[in-house]
Amino acid sequence: MQLVKAKIDYSLLFSIAVLLVISLTFIYTASSTKAMETFGDDTFFLKRQMLRILIGFVVLVLAMRIDYHRLLELTPIIFWVALTLLIVLLVAPHEWTLRGSRRWLNIVGFRFQPSEIAKYALILMYARVLSMPDVNMKRFTDSILPQLILTGVVCGIIILEPDMGTMLMVLMICILMLFVAGAQIWHLAAVFLSGLIGVAVALVFVPYQRARLMDFLHAYMGKGEIGWQIKQSLISLGNGGLTGIGLGGSRQKMHWLPDPFTDFIGSIIGEELGLLGTWFLIFLFTVIIFRGFRIALSAPDREGQLLAAGITISISLYAFMNLAVITHLAPTTGIPIPFVSYGGSSLIMNLFGVGILMNIYHHGSSKRRKPIRGFLFNRS
Repeated sequence: MQLVKAKIDYSLLFSIAVLLVISLTFIYTASSTKAMETFGDDTFFLKRQMLRILIGFVVLVLAMRIDYHRLLELTPIIFWVALTLLIVLLVAPHEWTLRGSRRWLNIVGFRFQPSEIAKYALILMYARVLSMPDVNMKRFTDSILPQLILTGVVCGIIILEPDMGTMLMVLMICILMLFVAGAQIWHLAAVFLSGLIGVAVALVFVPYQRARLMDFLHAYMGKGEIGWQIKQSLISLGNGGLTGIGLGGSRQKMHWLPDPFTDFIGSIIGEELGLLGTWFLIFLFTVIIFRGFRIALSAPDREGQLLAAGITISISLYAFMNLAVITHLAPTTGIPIPFVSYGGSSLIMNLFGVGILMNIYHHGSSKRRKPIRGFLFNRS
């Protein structure tokens, strides 16, 4: 592969860098007590996250410098590798099960989520296939059916882990990419309805996911109590008020909010920095989303436009779904907040995505092809 000297979107890069600083700060403040009690080292989780950020930065730089067209050529290989890893996960040893789910492969002490790789494999595949000149987005058999078959296989395996939250996010990313590419609304409505039916069937066989959903609905209807984790999250956010109780001052991280440095790290940020800190977090993601779609609009070709849009959709969906969960606007899903929550797979793959965005930005020019139809684009 040919390496190129990449131009940099500094607004995007600065926003990502600030989120990573916030991540390290609050992973330490939220995990230090547990790290000291469990490992005798209050920086245990912090050091692990710093290593993951370093790896992610290397991946980002490589993605910036390798022409994204070459990457798209490797899409079939990436997809089948991701699918193979998902299948391997289903037959993984029982010891790899965590809280009733098989979501992580453990190879030589390195643990990662194949579903994160599969998510980006699908984004690459959609960008590559839907940009082909012989694909007619108005025909179901051309634009929808072939992609749905492969998406259905991936989502079916993910739900068997079981991981309902990730499956729903992957499905939504794919549907929105089809919308961006110009698929017919009634086609997408049929796909969405089929997805809801699939989720309903899956809930029959996944009791704890069904219980989460029912608890969420009962709480909203006043027929039940809010779940413990959500209750502690809301208390945490309420404690923060407008300006927060101060960095390191969180009380909910003291064994009240389970694993507060992972999916619910936003609650600790809200408690220690208050509503203003939460707004700042939302502002950073808004900048990322704006820059991502600007890169998509200025991409030199259709595959670049679709790829940039897909990556931006993925980051934005995960960010706002996480914020919806911690504020009890959505059921608990286990979805991390990009670039901030503790964890390696999501972080490294999202930094890979940012590297691709930078790469597309580098190749963008003032001479644009006809914009793709759909969300934020001309639809005709």
